[in-house]
Amino acid sequence: MKALTDKIIENLQFKHDGFIGNRKDQITSANAEGFKEGLEWAIDSIKTEESQAEFEEIARILMKHLGTPAKYHPHYTAIVTNVTAELVEGKCSAGHVMDYVPD
Repeated sequence: MKALTDKIIENLQFKHDGFIGNRKDQITSANAEGFKEGLEWAIDSIKTEESQAEFEEIARILMKHLGTPAKYHPHYTAIVTNVTAELVEGKCSAGHVMDYVPD
């Protein structure tokens, strides 16, 4: 079963690809192009929002897991890539030193 956002994107893409508009005059042609550009923008916006929401959902699961006091303390950090996952424990920290960060 497709997710709702996938159905919305598919529907908007279908409308975008299928919209021709009336090409009889310049104004209608410009409006048709504007309509297609608007649909393209909407599709891209929805894809971006969906991607960010999906990442946040997954990140919050890891944050919740790391926030379990019985298992971990605040000095643990998780580093996740597409091929590895590491749990690192900080032994010493200088905090956030902003002296060398350019303005």
